[in-house]
Amino acid sequence: MNSKLLALGVVIMGAPLAASAQETLDYSAGIFSGEVMLSAPLPQNSSNISVSPTEFNFPDIGFGASYNYLCPGCGYSLADMAELGGASFSFSTVDGRISAWDIGIDYTGTPGTNTETSLYATISNTGDSFIQQSFGYSCMPQPGQPNPCPPISAGSSNVGGWTTAVPEIAPSLAISGLVMLLGGVAVLRGRRA
Repeated sequence: MNSKLLALGVVIMGAPLAASAQETLDYSAGIFSGEVMLSAPLPQNSSNISVSPTEFNFPDIGFGASYNYLCPGCGYSLADMAELGGASFSFSTVDGRISAWDIGIDYTGTPGTNTETSLYATISNTGDSFIQQSFGYSCMPQPGQPNPCPPISAGSSNVGGWTTAVPEIAPSLAISGLVMLLGGVAVLRGRRA
């Protein structure tokens, strides 16, 4: 009976921990590298499923592409980014492995400056590309001078790949679970006498 109570405690404790698991996808080997954090793992088998990541970061794209790449301390969210651009993420999986992907990041704006920047990036299983263009007062060329803000672009048909980091568990839930487990063990040991 005691082992049944312990097993039940482990199942009850493990349920919220499993439910809070996040998945971090690491991208590399294309012309960019970066990561996409999802609130839940991708399905084992899916075809072109759209997801909304909780966070993403591709620092090698232009001046960096993430949901708060212009001001890391400003607390931008994906919803705020949609006002000046947007980002779309879709994945296909086979037996839990990412087989196809299509990520589009489009952003215009540089808060607090008079020089705006537009960034358009595509990351897919057919290749990666981006173009970045700054414009505004500081990018106006003097008569007879070249554009001080020429567009920056890169592209490659080299296809990157994805690896999945171990799902993360919120530290507060891990501590709560450990306390419950130790408490359950103490109760069971006390009954043995």
